[in-house]
Amino acid sequence: MEKTLKLSIVLPEQQLSQHSIDFIHWCHTNPQIELVCFIWTTSKYKSLKNFIEHWIWKKILFIERLKLKIKRLTKNDLVSQKKSLGVIQIFDLATKNKEVIKQIQDLEIDLHICLSEDINPESLKDYSRLGVLCVQGKSSNNLDKKPYFFEEILNAENKTTFNIICLEPNKRNPILLMQGSFVTHGYFLANQENIFLRQNFYIQKVLQDLILKEIETTEVQKNIGINNQALAPSISYQAKYVLYLVSLIIQRSFAFFKSEDVWNVGIYMGDWKTLDFQKSYVIPNPHNHFLADPFVMSVANKNYCFVEDYDVKKSKGAIAVYELGQECAEMVGIALEESFHLSYPYLFQYDSKIYMLPESGDNNDIRLYEASEFPLGWKLIRIIKRDVLAVDSMIFEHEGRWWLFSNINPIGDRDVCSELSIFYSDNPINGDWLPHEKNPVIFDPSSARNGGIILEESSIYRVGQNQRFGTYGGGGFSVNKIIDLRPGGYQEESVLKVEPNFFEDIKGSHHFHSNGVISAFDFLSQKNS
Repeated sequence: MEKTLKLSIVLPEQQLSQHSIDFIHWCHTNPQIELVCFIWTTSKYKSLKNFIEHWIWKKILFIERLKLKIKRLTKNDLVSQKKSLGVIQIFDLATKNKEVIKQIQDLEIDLHICLSEDINPESLKDYSRLGVLCVQGKSSNNLDKKPYFFEEILNAENKTTFNIICLEPNKRNPILLMQGSFVTHGYFLANQENIFLRQNFYIQKVLQDLILKEIETTEVQKNIGINNQALAPSISYQAKYVLYLVSLIIQRSFAFFKSEDVWNVGIYMGDWKTLDFQKSYVIPNPHNHFLADPFVMSVANKNYCFVEDYDVKKSKGAIAVYELGQECAEMVGIALEESFHLSYPYLFQYDSKIYMLPESGDNNDIRLYEASEFPLGWKLIRIIKRDVLAVDSMIFEHEGRWWLFSNINPIGDRDVCSELSIFYSDNPINGDWLPHEKNPVIFDPSSARNGGIILEESSIYRVGQNQRFGTYGGGGFSVNKIIDLRPGGYQEESVLKVEPNFFEDIKGSHHFHSNGVISAFDFLSQKNS
Protein backbone atom coordinates (compact mmCIF):
# COMPACT_ATOMS: atom_id res chain seq x y z
CA MET A 1 0.00 0.00 0.00
CA GLU A 2 1.37 3.39 -1.00
CA LYS A 3 2.26 5.73 1.85
CA THR A 4 0.15 8.87 1.62
CA LEU A 5 1.20 10.96 4.63
CA LYS A 6 4.72 12.04 5.56
CA LEU A 7 4.97 13.01 9.23
CA SER A 8 7.46 14.47 11.66
CA ILE A 9 7.03 14.12 15.42
CA VAL A 10 7.95 17.12 17.56
CA LEU A 11 9.03 15.98 21.03
CA PRO A 12 10.35 17.45 24.29
CA GLU A 13 13.91 16.52 25.18
CA GLN A 14 13.02 15.22 28.64
CA GLN A 15 10.18 13.33 30.36
CA LEU A 16 8.52 11.58 27.44
CA SER A 17 5.23 9.89 28.23
CA GLN A 18 4.94 6.21 27.38
CA HIS A 19 1.78 7.19 25.52
CA SER A 20 3.87 9.35 23.18
CA ILE A 21 6.09 6.35 22.46
CA ASP A 22 2.99 4.25 21.78
CA PHE A 23 1.77 6.87 19.32
CA ILE A 24 5.12 6.85 17.51
CA HIS A 25 4.97 3.06 17.19
CA TRP A 26 1.43 3.34 15.80
CA CYS A 27 2.66 5.79 13.14
CA HIS A 28 5.54 3.47 12.27
CA THR A 29 3.29 0.44 11.82
CA ASN A 30 0.61 2.27 9.83
CA PRO A 31 1.20 1.33 6.17
CA GLN A 32 -0.08 4.69 4.92
CA ILE A 33 2.20 6.83 7.08
CA GLU A 34 5.87 7.56 6.55
CA LEU A 35 7.58 8.68 9.75
CA VAL A 36 10.30 10.96 8.41
CA CYS A 37 12.00 12.53 11.42
CA PHE A 38 11.98 13.50 15.06
CA ILE A 39 12.28 17.17 15.97
CA TRP A 40 13.50 17.75 19.50
CA THR A 41 12.73 20.91 21.43
CA THR A 42 14.34 22.26 24.58
CA SER A 43 12.98 24.90 26.93
CA LYS A 44 15.38 27.54 28.18
CA TYR A 45 15.43 29.00 31.64
CA LYS A 46 14.73 32.70 31.31
CA SER A 47 15.97 33.59 34.78
CA LEU A 48 17.25 32.17 38.05
CA LYS A 49 13.66 32.26 39.34
CA ASN A 50 12.55 30.22 36.35
CA PHE A 51 15.33 27.68 36.99
CA ILE A 52 14.29 27.30 40.65
CA GLU A 53 10.64 26.82 39.66
CA HIS A 54 11.58 24.03 37.28
CA TRP A 55 13.92 22.38 39.79
CA ILE A 56 11.32 22.27 42.56
CA TRP A 57 8.57 21.16 40.18
CA LYS A 58 10.69 18.23 38.98
CA LYS A 59 11.07 17.08 42.59
CA ILE A 60 7.32 17.29 43.20
CA LEU A 61 6.58 15.34 40.02
CA PHE A 62 9.23 12.74 40.85
CA ILE A 63 7.44 11.96 44.12
CA GLU A 64 4.09 11.94 42.34
CA ARG A 65 5.39 9.53 39.70
CA LEU A 66 6.59 7.15 42.41
CA LYS A 67 3.19 7.20 44.09
CA LEU A 68 1.21 6.77 40.87
CA LYS A 69 3.75 4.37 39.31
CA ILE A 70 3.97 6.46 36.15
CA LYS A 71 6.98 5.81 33.97
CA ARG A 72 8.59 8.59 31.95
CA LEU A 73 11.23 8.11 29.27
CA THR A 74 14.06 10.28 27.98
CA LYS A 75 15.40 11.30 24.61
CA ASN A 76 18.05 8.59 24.82
CA ASP A 77 15.39 5.92 25.34
CA LEU A 78 13.73 6.87 22.07
CA VAL A 79 16.94 7.43 20.12
CA SER A 80 17.94 3.88 20.99
CA GLN A 81 14.84 2.71 19.11
CA LYS A 82 15.52 4.86 16.06
CA LYS A 83 16.57 2.03 13.79
CA SER A 84 13.62 -0.18 14.68
CA LEU A 85 11.30 2.75 13.96
CA GLY A 86 12.87 3.39 10.58
CA VAL A 87 13.42 7.09 11.37
CA ILE A 88 16.62 8.19 9.68
CA GLN A 89 16.80 11.85 10.67
CA ILE A 90 16.77 13.71 13.97
CA PHE A 91 16.78 17.47 14.33
CA ASP A 92 17.37 19.68 17.34
CA LEU A 93 15.48 22.97 17.53
CA ALA A 94 17.02 24.13 20.78
CA THR A 95 18.32 27.03 18.76
CA LYS A 96 16.69 28.52 15.66
CA ASN A 97 19.24 27.33 13.15
CA LYS A 98 18.42 28.35 9.56
CA GLU A 99 20.33 25.37 8.22
CA VAL A 100 18.24 22.98 10.34
CA ILE A 101 15.02 24.67 9.20
CA LYS A 102 16.08 24.31 5.56
CA GLN A 103 16.86 20.62 6.05
CA ILE A 104 13.39 20.11 7.49
CA GLN A 105 11.83 21.98 4.55
CA ASP A 106 13.74 19.84 2.07
CA LEU A 107 12.08 16.69 3.47
CA GLU A 108 8.75 17.88 2.04
CA ILE A 109 6.85 16.84 5.16
CA ASP A 110 3.07 16.79 4.96
CA LEU A 111 2.34 17.42 8.63
CA HIS A 112 4.16 18.04 11.91
CA ILE A 113 2.65 16.32 14.96
CA CYS A 114 3.61 18.41 17.96
CA LEU A 115 3.74 16.46 21.25
CA SER A 116 5.86 19.06 23.02
CA GLU A 117 4.89 22.06 25.12
CA ASP A 118 8.44 23.44 24.88
CA ILE A 119 7.79 25.15 21.58
CA ASN A 120 5.28 27.52 20.08
CA PRO A 121 3.82 25.32 17.30
CA GLU A 122 3.36 28.36 15.06
CA SER A 123 7.13 28.41 14.52
CA LEU A 124 6.86 25.20 12.45
CA LYS A 125 3.58 25.64 10.58
CA ASP A 126 5.14 27.07 7.41
CA TYR A 127 7.61 24.19 7.04
CA SER A 128 5.18 21.47 5.93
CA ARG A 129 2.37 21.10 3.41
CA LEU A 130 -0.49 20.94 5.93
CA GLY A 131 1.11 22.72 8.90
CA VAL A 132 1.20 21.57 12.52
CA LEU A 133 -1.27 19.43 14.42
CA CYS A 134 -1.14 19.74 18.19
CA VAL A 135 -3.12 19.24 21.37
CA GLN A 136 -3.71 22.16 23.68
CA GLY A 137 -5.45 22.59 26.99
CA LYS A 138 -6.99 25.65 28.52
CA SER A 139 -4.60 28.60 28.22
CA SER A 140 -3.95 30.70 31.30
CA ASN A 141 -5.60 34.10 31.07
CA ASN A 142 -2.96 35.86 33.09
CA LEU A 143 0.77 36.39 32.94
CA ASP A 144 1.39 33.61 35.45
CA LYS A 145 1.23 30.70 33.01
CA LYS A 146 0.87 27.13 34.19
CA PRO A 147 1.27 23.73 32.53
CA TYR A 148 -1.70 22.44 30.60
CA PHE A 149 -4.15 20.40 32.70
CA PHE A 150 -2.80 21.76 36.01
CA GLU A 151 -5.12 24.66 36.75
CA GLU A 152 -8.19 22.41 36.59
CA ILE A 153 -6.94 20.47 39.62
CA LEU A 154 -5.95 23.54 41.60
CA ASN A 155 -9.41 25.03 41.03
CA ALA A 156 -11.20 21.68 41.63
CA GLU A 157 -12.85 21.97 38.21
CA ASN A 158 -15.20 19.15 37.25
CA LYS A 159 -13.71 18.61 33.82
CA THR A 160 -10.49 19.05 31.88
CA THR A 161 -10.84 20.12 28.25
CA PHE A 162 -8.45 19.53 25.37
CA ASN A 163 -8.43 20.80 21.79
CA ILE A 164 -6.90 19.15 18.76
CA ILE A 165 -6.02 22.00 16.44
CA CYS A 166 -4.28 22.47 13.12
CA LEU A 167 -2.12 25.48 12.33
CA GLU A 168 -2.08 25.79 8.56
CA PRO A 169 0.73 27.40 6.54
CA ASN A 170 0.32 31.10 5.84
CA LYS A 171 -2.89 31.32 7.89
CA ARG A 172 -3.26 33.25 11.11
CA ASN A 173 -6.06 31.45 12.93
CA PRO A 174 -6.02 27.77 13.88
CA ILE A 175 -8.57 25.20 12.80
CA LEU A 176 -10.33 23.31 15.56
CA LEU A 177 -10.49 19.66 14.53
CA MET A 178 -11.87 18.25 17.76
CA GLN A 179 -12.68 19.25 21.32
CA GLY A 180 -13.41 16.99 24.26
CA SER A 181 -13.55 16.97 28.04
CA PHE A 182 -12.79 14.35 30.65
CA VAL A 183 -13.39 14.09 34.37
CA THR A 184 -10.56 15.91 36.16
CA HIS A 185 -8.27 13.56 38.06
CA GLY A 186 -7.00 14.29 41.54
CA TYR A 187 -3.29 14.40 40.69
CA PHE A 188 -1.61 16.53 38.02
CA LEU A 189 0.30 13.64 36.45
CA ALA A 190 -2.80 11.41 36.48
CA ASN A 191 -4.75 14.18 34.76
CA GLN A 192 -1.98 14.73 32.23
CA GLU A 193 -1.53 11.01 31.56
CA ASN A 194 -5.24 10.61 30.95
CA ILE A 195 -5.12 13.33 28.28
CA PHE A 196 -1.98 11.81 26.72
CA LEU A 197 -3.66 8.42 26.57
CA ARG A 198 -6.88 9.66 25.04
CA GLN A 199 -5.26 12.15 22.65
CA ASN A 200 -3.47 9.26 20.95
CA PHE A 201 -6.75 7.72 19.89
CA TYR A 202 -8.20 10.95 18.58
CA ILE A 203 -5.05 12.12 16.81
CA GLN A 204 -4.96 8.72 15.12
CA LYS A 205 -8.58 9.23 14.09
CA VAL A 206 -7.75 12.68 12.68
CA LEU A 207 -4.83 11.23 10.71
CA GLN A 208 -6.99 8.46 9.28
CA ASP A 209 -9.53 11.08 8.22
CA LEU A 210 -6.72 13.04 6.57
CA ILE A 211 -5.62 9.95 4.69
CA LEU A 212 -9.20 9.35 3.55
CA LYS A 213 -9.60 13.05 2.71
CA GLU A 214 -12.72 13.15 4.90
CA ILE A 215 -11.59 15.56 7.58
CA GLU A 216 -13.70 18.62 8.29
CA THR A 217 -11.57 21.75 8.70
CA THR A 218 -14.17 24.45 8.66
CA GLU A 219 -14.26 25.80 12.19
CA VAL A 220 -11.78 28.65 12.49
CA GLN A 221 -10.98 29.50 16.11
CA LYS A 222 -9.97 33.10 16.59
CA ASN A 223 -10.05 32.94 20.37
CA ILE A 224 -7.52 30.14 20.90
CA GLY A 225 -4.23 31.54 22.11
CA ILE A 226 -1.30 29.73 20.52
CA ASN A 227 1.79 29.80 22.64
CA ASN A 228 4.12 27.55 24.53
CA GLN A 229 2.80 26.98 28.03
CA ALA A 230 4.99 27.11 31.09
CA LEU A 231 6.33 23.68 32.00
CA ALA A 232 6.37 24.56 35.69
CA PRO A 233 3.94 26.65 37.77
CA SER A 234 5.16 29.57 39.82
CA ILE A 235 6.46 28.90 43.33
CA SER A 236 3.23 30.20 44.84
CA TYR A 237 1.09 27.83 42.75
CA GLN A 238 3.40 24.95 43.54
CA ALA A 239 2.96 25.70 47.24
CA LYS A 240 -0.82 25.70 46.80
CA TYR A 241 -0.59 22.39 44.97
CA VAL A 242 1.52 20.79 47.70
CA LEU A 243 -0.99 21.94 50.33
CA TYR A 244 -3.76 20.48 48.19
CA LEU A 245 -1.90 17.14 47.96
CA VAL A 246 -1.42 17.04 51.72
CA SER A 247 -5.13 17.70 52.30
CA LEU A 248 -6.02 15.05 49.70
CA ILE A 249 -3.85 12.43 51.41
CA ILE A 250 -5.34 13.28 54.81
CA GLN A 251 -8.86 13.19 53.41
CA ARG A 252 -8.34 9.78 51.80
CA SER A 253 -6.70 8.43 54.96
CA PHE A 254 -9.71 9.43 57.08
CA ALA A 255 -12.05 7.89 54.51
CA PHE A 256 -11.10 4.47 55.88
CA PHE A 257 -12.71 5.37 59.21
CA LYS A 258 -15.91 6.88 57.83
CA SER A 259 -19.15 4.96 57.56
CA GLU A 260 -19.86 3.39 54.19
CA ASP A 261 -21.89 5.25 51.58
CA VAL A 262 -24.71 3.33 49.89
CA TRP A 263 -27.14 3.95 47.05
CA ASN A 264 -30.89 4.00 47.61
CA VAL A 265 -33.94 4.03 45.33
CA GLY A 266 -36.87 6.42 45.74
CA ILE A 267 -40.33 6.12 44.19
CA TYR A 268 -42.76 8.93 43.36
CA MET A 269 -46.26 7.85 42.36
CA GLY A 270 -46.74 10.39 39.61
CA ASP A 271 -45.38 11.92 36.41
CA TRP A 272 -41.91 13.48 36.37
CA LYS A 273 -43.28 16.95 35.59
CA THR A 274 -45.09 17.01 38.95
CA LEU A 275 -42.23 15.38 40.87
CA ASP A 276 -42.10 16.21 44.58
CA PHE A 277 -39.23 14.39 46.28
CA GLN A 278 -40.82 14.98 49.67
CA LYS A 279 -43.86 12.94 48.65
CA SER A 280 -41.82 9.95 47.53
CA TYR A 281 -40.95 6.82 49.47
CA VAL A 282 -37.68 4.90 49.65
CA ILE A 283 -37.37 1.16 49.00
CA PRO A 284 -35.43 -0.29 51.97
CA ASN A 285 -32.06 -1.79 51.04
CA PRO A 286 -31.74 -5.51 51.85
CA HIS A 287 -29.10 -6.42 54.45
CA ASN A 288 -25.58 -6.04 52.98
CA HIS A 289 -27.07 -4.92 49.68
CA PHE A 290 -27.91 -1.58 48.10
CA LEU A 291 -30.21 -0.60 45.26
CA ALA A 292 -29.63 1.80 42.36
CA ASP A 293 -30.44 2.52 38.67
CA PRO A 294 -34.25 2.09 38.82
CA PHE A 295 -36.45 1.61 35.74
CA VAL A 296 -40.24 1.33 36.04
CA MET A 297 -42.72 -0.54 33.86
CA SER A 298 -46.46 -1.16 34.11
CA VAL A 299 -47.66 -4.58 32.93
CA ALA A 300 -51.10 -6.21 33.41
CA ASN A 301 -52.26 -3.51 35.84
CA LYS A 302 -49.21 -3.98 38.04
CA ASN A 303 -46.33 -1.55 38.50
CA TYR A 304 -42.79 -2.89 38.65
CA CYS A 305 -39.41 -1.37 39.38
CA PHE A 306 -36.27 -3.10 38.10
CA VAL A 307 -33.09 -2.12 39.96
CA GLU A 308 -29.44 -2.93 40.34
CA ASP A 309 -29.20 -5.03 43.51
CA TYR A 310 -25.58 -4.80 44.61
CA ASP A 311 -24.28 -7.49 46.97
CA VAL A 312 -21.57 -5.88 49.09
CA LYS A 313 -20.00 -9.21 50.10
CA LYS A 314 -19.84 -10.47 46.51
CA SER A 315 -18.90 -7.04 45.11
CA LYS A 316 -21.30 -7.74 42.28
CA GLY A 317 -24.69 -6.55 41.13
CA ALA A 318 -27.73 -8.48 39.92
CA ILE A 319 -31.10 -7.27 38.63
CA ALA A 320 -33.94 -7.36 41.17
CA VAL A 321 -37.65 -6.62 40.71
CA TYR A 322 -40.02 -4.87 43.11
CA GLU A 323 -43.78 -4.56 42.81
CA LEU A 324 -44.77 -0.99 43.61
CA GLY A 325 -47.66 0.08 45.78
CA GLN A 326 -48.85 3.56 46.64
CA GLU A 327 -46.74 3.80 49.80
CA CYS A 328 -44.29 0.91 49.73
CA ALA A 329 -42.68 -1.71 47.52
CA GLU A 330 -42.47 -5.48 47.83
CA MET A 331 -39.58 -7.48 46.43
CA VAL A 332 -40.66 -9.99 43.78
CA GLY A 333 -37.25 -11.59 43.34
CA ILE A 334 -34.03 -11.64 41.35
CA ALA A 335 -34.79 -11.33 37.66
CA LEU A 336 -31.30 -11.73 36.27
CA GLU A 337 -27.91 -12.73 37.65
CA GLU A 338 -24.70 -13.58 35.84
CA SER A 339 -21.17 -14.47 36.94
CA PHE A 340 -20.26 -10.81 36.28
CA HIS A 341 -21.67 -7.49 37.49
CA LEU A 342 -25.01 -6.31 36.10
CA SER A 343 -26.71 -2.95 36.59
CA TYR A 344 -28.82 -0.35 34.74
CA PRO A 345 -31.72 -2.69 33.77
CA TYR A 346 -33.11 -0.73 30.82
CA LEU A 347 -36.45 -2.11 29.53
CA PHE A 348 -38.28 -1.68 26.22
CA GLN A 349 -41.05 -3.33 24.23
CA TYR A 350 -41.06 -4.50 20.61
CA ASP A 351 -43.62 -6.67 18.78
CA SER A 352 -45.56 -7.26 22.02
CA LYS A 353 -42.46 -8.64 23.75
CA ILE A 354 -40.43 -7.14 26.59
CA TYR A 355 -36.66 -6.84 26.41
CA MET A 356 -33.94 -5.88 28.87
CA LEU A 357 -30.60 -4.25 28.05
CA PRO A 358 -28.67 -4.37 31.35
CA GLU A 359 -25.21 -2.93 31.74
CA SER A 360 -22.62 -5.69 31.41
CA GLY A 361 -19.50 -3.56 31.14
CA ASP A 362 -17.53 -5.96 33.33
CA ASN A 363 -18.01 -8.56 30.60
CA ASN A 364 -17.05 -6.09 27.84
CA ASP A 365 -20.22 -6.46 25.83
CA ILE A 366 -23.72 -5.09 25.21
CA ARG A 367 -26.26 -7.89 25.61
CA LEU A 368 -29.99 -8.21 25.00
CA TYR A 369 -32.40 -10.38 27.01
CA GLU A 370 -36.02 -11.29 26.22
CA ALA A 371 -38.65 -11.86 28.89
CA SER A 372 -39.67 -15.52 28.79
CA GLU A 373 -41.90 -15.19 31.83
CA PHE A 374 -42.18 -11.59 33.00
CA PRO A 375 -41.00 -10.28 35.41
CA LEU A 376 -38.54 -12.96 36.64
CA GLY A 377 -37.88 -15.12 33.58
CA TRP A 378 -35.30 -13.86 31.07
CA LYS A 379 -33.22 -15.45 28.31
CA LEU A 380 -30.21 -14.08 26.48
CA ILE A 381 -31.03 -13.68 22.79
CA ARG A 382 -28.20 -11.59 21.37
CA ILE A 383 -24.82 -10.02 22.04
CA ILE A 384 -25.19 -6.68 20.26
CA LYS A 385 -21.55 -5.66 20.64
CA ARG A 386 -18.53 -7.65 21.81
CA ASP A 387 -15.13 -6.60 23.12
CA VAL A 388 -16.31 -3.11 24.02
CA LEU A 389 -16.30 -1.22 27.31
CA ALA A 390 -19.84 0.14 27.28
CA VAL A 391 -22.18 1.13 30.10
CA ASP A 392 -25.72 2.41 30.60
CA SER A 393 -27.06 1.51 27.16
CA MET A 394 -30.63 2.24 25.99
CA ILE A 395 -32.70 1.33 22.90
CA PHE A 396 -35.78 3.22 21.70
CA GLU A 397 -37.66 4.07 18.50
CA HIS A 398 -37.79 7.49 16.87
CA GLU A 399 -39.24 8.40 13.46
CA GLY A 400 -39.03 4.91 12.00
CA ARG A 401 -35.54 4.09 13.25
CA TRP A 402 -34.34 2.32 16.36
CA TRP A 403 -31.60 4.04 18.30
CA LEU A 404 -28.96 2.66 20.66
CA PHE A 405 -27.43 5.15 23.08
CA SER A 406 -24.35 3.96 24.97
CA ASN A 407 -21.41 5.33 26.92
CA ILE A 408 -18.42 3.71 25.27
CA ASN A 409 -14.75 4.15 25.99
CA PRO A 410 -13.12 3.51 22.60
CA ILE A 411 -9.78 2.51 24.11
CA GLY A 412 -11.09 0.35 26.94
CA ASP A 413 -9.93 2.66 29.72
CA ARG A 414 -11.95 3.02 32.93
CA ASP A 415 -13.49 6.41 32.13
CA VAL A 416 -16.98 5.75 30.75
CA CYS A 417 -18.48 9.06 31.85
CA SER A 418 -17.17 11.44 29.20
CA GLU A 419 -18.48 10.25 25.82
CA LEU A 420 -21.92 9.43 24.46
CA SER A 421 -22.04 7.37 21.27
CA ILE A 422 -25.18 6.46 19.38
CA PHE A 423 -26.10 3.91 16.71
CA TYR A 424 -29.18 3.26 14.61
CA SER A 425 -30.90 0.26 13.03
CA ASP A 426 -34.13 -0.72 11.28
CA ASN A 427 -34.67 -3.57 13.76
CA PRO A 428 -33.74 -3.49 17.47
CA ILE A 429 -33.52 -7.26 17.81
CA ASN A 430 -31.87 -8.60 14.66
CA GLY A 431 -30.71 -5.49 12.80
CA ASP A 432 -27.19 -4.17 12.26
CA TRP A 433 -26.30 -1.13 14.33
CA LEU A 434 -24.66 1.63 12.29
CA PRO A 435 -22.58 4.31 14.06
CA HIS A 436 -23.69 7.92 14.05
CA GLU A 437 -21.61 10.18 11.81
CA LYS A 438 -20.76 12.51 14.71
CA ASN A 439 -19.73 9.96 17.37
CA PRO A 440 -19.14 10.77 20.09
CA VAL A 441 -22.15 13.07 19.88
CA ILE A 442 -21.41 14.40 23.38
CA PHE A 443 -17.88 14.65 24.74
CA ASP A 444 -18.41 16.23 28.14
CA PRO A 445 -18.60 14.53 31.57
CA SER A 446 -21.16 17.06 32.81
CA SER A 447 -23.90 15.31 30.80
CA ALA A 448 -22.55 12.53 28.55
CA ARG A 449 -23.25 9.51 30.73
CA ASN A 450 -26.77 8.16 30.53
CA GLY A 451 -28.77 8.27 33.74
CA GLY A 452 -32.19 7.22 32.47
CA ILE A 453 -34.73 8.28 29.87
CA ILE A 454 -38.27 9.63 29.59
CA LEU A 455 -40.22 8.61 26.48
CA GLU A 456 -43.34 10.63 25.75
CA GLU A 457 -45.60 10.45 22.74
CA SER A 458 -44.07 13.49 21.06
CA SER A 459 -40.84 14.07 23.02
CA ILE A 460 -37.77 12.17 24.19
CA TYR A 461 -35.83 13.28 27.24
CA ARG A 462 -32.40 11.80 27.93
CA VAL A 463 -31.19 11.95 31.52
CA GLY A 464 -27.49 12.83 31.79
CA GLN A 465 -25.29 12.31 34.82
CA ASN A 466 -23.17 15.19 36.08
CA GLN A 467 -19.68 14.11 37.12
CA ARG A 468 -17.99 16.29 39.72
CA PHE A 469 -14.43 16.71 40.87
CA GLY A 470 -13.57 14.29 43.65
CA THR A 471 -16.77 12.24 43.32
CA TYR A 472 -17.96 9.34 41.18
CA GLY A 473 -21.33 9.60 39.50
CA GLY A 474 -23.06 11.51 42.27
CA GLY A 475 -23.10 15.08 41.03
CA GLY A 476 -26.78 15.14 40.22
CA PHE A 477 -28.39 14.87 36.80
CA SER A 478 -29.99 16.85 34.01
CA VAL A 479 -33.10 16.09 31.97
CA ASN A 480 -32.34 16.93 28.34
CA LYS A 481 -34.89 17.17 25.54
CA ILE A 482 -33.66 15.67 22.28
CA ILE A 483 -34.46 18.17 19.55
CA ASP A 484 -32.46 16.69 16.66
CA LEU A 485 -31.83 12.97 16.14
CA ARG A 486 -30.70 11.93 12.68
CA PRO A 487 -27.86 9.75 11.31
CA GLY A 488 -25.98 12.99 10.59
CA GLY A 489 -27.11 15.21 13.45
CA TYR A 490 -27.73 15.28 17.18
CA GLN A 491 -28.75 18.04 19.53
CA GLU A 492 -30.35 18.21 22.95
CA GLU A 493 -31.19 21.00 25.36
CA SER A 494 -31.41 20.89 29.13
CA VAL A 495 -34.88 21.45 30.56
CA LEU A 496 -34.21 20.47 34.17
CA LYS A 497 -31.19 20.18 36.44
CA VAL A 498 -31.41 18.30 39.73
CA GLU A 499 -28.81 18.87 42.43
CA PRO A 500 -28.23 16.14 45.03
CA ASN A 501 -29.82 18.14 47.85
CA PHE A 502 -33.48 17.04 47.77
CA PHE A 503 -33.09 15.06 51.03
CA GLU A 504 -31.07 15.87 54.13
CA ASP A 505 -27.50 14.57 54.33
CA ILE A 506 -27.45 12.91 50.90
CA LYS A 507 -24.18 12.88 49.01
CA GLY A 508 -25.17 12.32 45.43
CA SER A 509 -27.69 11.27 42.81
CA HIS A 510 -27.24 10.02 39.25
CA HIS A 511 -30.36 8.33 37.87
CA PHE A 512 -33.97 9.21 37.01
CA HIS A 513 -36.71 7.46 35.04
CA SER A 514 -40.43 7.97 34.54
CA ASN A 515 -43.10 6.18 32.49
CA GLY A 516 -45.60 9.00 32.96
CA VAL A 517 -47.36 7.23 35.82
CA ILE A 518 -44.49 6.51 38.21
CA SER A 519 -41.10 8.19 38.57
CA ALA A 520 -38.00 6.58 40.12
CA PHE A 521 -34.65 8.01 41.17
CA ASP A 522 -31.61 7.04 43.21
CA PHE A 523 -29.46 8.86 45.73
CA LEU A 524 -26.29 8.27 47.75
CA SER A 525 -26.29 8.43 51.55
CA GLN A 526 -24.42 7.11 54.53
CA LYS A 527 -25.24 3.54 55.46
CA ASN A 528 -28.26 3.16 57.77
CA SER A 529 -29.17 6.84 57.35
